[in-house]
Amino acid sequence: MKKLVTLAAFLLTMALASNVHAEIKMNYVKDGLTTTASNYSLAGYCDPNYPLYINGKKADVTKDGFFSVYVELKPGKNVFTFENTSSKKTYTITRKSAVYSNSEDVFKPISFVGEVNMDNPTVRSRPDEANDDLITPYVQGTLVQIIGENSEYYKTIHNNYLYKSAIDKTLKTYGANSVSALSFNNNEIAFTMDRPTEYAISLMPDGIKVILYDTKGSALPNPDSNTFSNVKCEYDNEGNPIYTLYFAQTEKYIGYKPIFENGTMRIILNEKSAIEKGSLKGATIVLDAGHGGEDAGTLGLGNVYEKTVTLSITNKLKDYLTSKGAEVILTRSDDTYVALGTRTAKINEVMPDAAVSIHCNSRNEWEDFGEMKGTLTLYTYDSTTAFAEKLSEAMNAPYEKNNLALTRVSSCPAVLIETGYMSNPEEYSYLISEVGQNEMALKIGQAIEKYFSGI
Repeated sequence: MKKLVTLAAFLLTMALASNVHAEIKMNYVKDGLTTTASNYSLAGYCDPNYPLYINGKKADVTKDGFFSVYVELKPGKNVFTFENTSSKKTYTITRKSAVYSNSEDVFKPISFVGEVNMDNPTVRSRPDEANDDLITPYVQGTLVQIIGENSEYYKTIHNNYLYKSAIDKTLKTYGANSVSALSFNNNEIAFTMDRPTEYAISLMPDGIKVILYDTKGSALPNPDSNTFSNVKCEYDNEGNPIYTLYFAQTEKYIGYKPIFENGTMRIILNEKSAIEKGSLKGATIVLDAGHGGEDAGTLGLGNVYEKTVTLSITNKLKDYLTSKGAEVILTRSDDTYVALGTRTAKINEVMPDAAVSIHCNSRNEWEDFGEMKGTLTLYTYDSTTAFAEKLSEAMNAPYEKNNLALTRVSSCPAVLIETGYMSNPEEYSYLISEVGQNEMALKIGQAIEKYFSGI
């Protein structure tokens, strides 16, 4: 009898030790938090086998023990007592008054020559953080004449705005610039000129338009190429040349990659792959599993980080696309850190038919976690709108513009898919499950397949 009691006690102890919900835990809220928000989401996990009470009121909990309750914060101290089986915790959140500043972050005159130190930095037509003001991404080596600055941005002589971190001061001369030659080599355009300069590029179904600022144009050569049928040069009100190069075959190109090297601006066109009907054979797709290594992403409501979920979904998505005949290239295949610049460099190196980055969404703590859920497709440039629209249509989910490193590329259609909200109790349970990850990979894979079947 004594042995049976001892065994029962041992099994109970082991059961409790293996229960990850043995205590109430919140990743988004710390005891003693101070905020100016008037509302907050109290969200986390607890033992699902017992009810959860917050200040004596029973809260809704998922079958896995995840919860989210949106509460009002009164000025001063707000005390919340959580009770769940034998676990009891008290959190204090202090709401203080917001302090508003009348000081404006104005631009001050400044003058120097700068050089873009990375590929595809944020370039805006106005410095207001909107997503409709994003313009042609510059590449490393682009020379800019800086005429103003505030705490975040440099302003160029052409009234474009770049984050200060993207610009290095240089001793290079921002002198007169002219195009001395324009040449073609299959899917490549080459402008030979005196120095790199700011530019704007637009890819159209029937051609590509290139504006070179602070530059004099040159005589136009005969394209004499299977790629182009005609070249036209016009000038804007400031006298900058606008080159329009018409394709010999429309709807043939899906992206472009500019490069400044040895006094030449090269623009390499990305030709659409021939894809076998009824499969993805012939398609090249870059898949990016968001975060990784020390960059864990959001933790959500439990113990599973975003980096783990995105890697699992990405690997499953790769298996699906590969089974349909696609060549799939990953930016990471295990739990390692890969810098954003390295990821975008991989996309620009491969120049695939499409690039898809997999992420999980989350909300700010002062927003209602329970309200926001669902898949969202994000893109940056108009040239990718059709890809984003088709994927979203196939997944029955919305899409919208956003300024993201993985979509701020011009070499191919690129989107970032927020698979669901790690801050939503139901979606968190789904995303960390094997079933949820399998279904999400299948959903995205079928959407990609449907997009390519329409090409």
